[in-house]
Amino acid sequence: METSHRLTPGLTLLLAVTSGVSVANLYYAQPLLPNIARSFHTSSSQVAFVITASQVGYALGLLFLLPLGDRVRRKPLIVSGIFVGAVALALISMAKNLFIFELMSLVIGLSSVVAQIVVPLAADLSPPHRSGKTVGTIMSGLLVGILLARTFSGIIADALGTSAVFLTASGLMAAMGFALLKMLPDIEAKHPEDKIRTILLSTVRIFFHHRTLQLRGIYGMLSFLGFTMLWTSLSFYLAGPQYHFPPRTIGLFGLFGVAGALAARLTGHAADRGRTRLTTGLGGVLVVIGFAVSYIFGTTLWLLAVGIILLDGAFQTVHISNQSIIYKVDPSARSRINSSYMTLYFVGGGIGSALAGYAWQQGGWLATTSVGAASGLLIIVLWTFDRGSTKPTPSRASPGR
Repeated sequence: METSHRLTPGLTLLLAVTSGVSVANLYYAQPLLPNIARSFHTSSSQVAFVITASQVGYALGLLFLLPLGDRVRRKPLIVSGIFVGAVALALISMAKNLFIFELMSLVIGLSSVVAQIVVPLAADLSPPHRSGKTVGTIMSGLLVGILLARTFSGIIADALGTSAVFLTASGLMAAMGFALLKMLPDIEAKHPEDKIRTILLSTVRIFFHHRTLQLRGIYGMLSFLGFTMLWTSLSFYLAGPQYHFPPRTIGLFGLFGVAGALAARLTGHAADRGRTRLTTGLGGVLVVIGFAVSYIFGTTLWLLAVGIILLDGAFQTVHISNQSIIYKVDPSARSRINSSYMTLYFVGGGIGSALAGYAWQQGGWLATTSVGAASGLLIIVLWTFDRGSTKPTPSRASPGR
């Protein structure tokens, strides 16, 4: 097939939509957790492992599938992931017990790694001086997918039931798969001669070879820990005695995450101007402020919304700052770099979702927001002593090759 290496506006839009549709699968369950707990007659701490399972699956995909983007053509990798996700979503809609639900959540997480295969592909196609803006645009699509996932989930669940959410999502994924088969260019693999084992091992070597990547991975891990703490516990808070909101209303809170999409674009522009140290520190401060506002003023709805807006903007500010730096570490190994970074990132998410269920059961909104604020404080502490991760580590040799 003839390949195209020019990133047109239409192709940028296609990649952004692909990223958003794929990653949305990780978030449909969040506003439905109280309903799922009642359906399977289980506790909040147990049902929170639905989110953990999807995060673990995503981390496995990041570790074992994403690096293959440097070894194989990315079109079949992306399209196959889309169709696997469609099947898993259909199966989860028919789950009769929590174990099957969690198992299919893991597979859905694994297939949703398509969202991250798309990001380095877009960076490869973009001119170097516009890579930060391009990554910000694709991430904006990804973030729109995240925030609309919760809203879509709540509305469909209220109208048609929980199973309909996942069945509808399955249909969306299948439709997206056919669109990609027709429209996505078949880009040549960068290192088709490398063995898969070599590619996977070199992902680990690349991580330990670059201090910048290690530090940015820790920033990302702490940021996403806070993100999953917020959205997992928020569902219980809004459904609880303070508000008694149904899934439809809880899902609408995802729309406040539009601040995250806006922050992604602005941070991408700032990154292209070399201001990533400033944006990283600002992100950490806003995490602490956002959780403080959410707890102190959480009983007032519009102030709770302010806290959520601050937090979504903060998380994406840190994340885009990280990505704009790590993709410059070694342009010939962007899929493996993204794999090592995003694996650590979603390890943070898995820890956050597990902690959220436990913290909520032990101490409610106070406990979950306190843990979330602590993640922001750790970012600030690391940022205070970190003077070297705002620039890519000079590449002495390509490790693992």
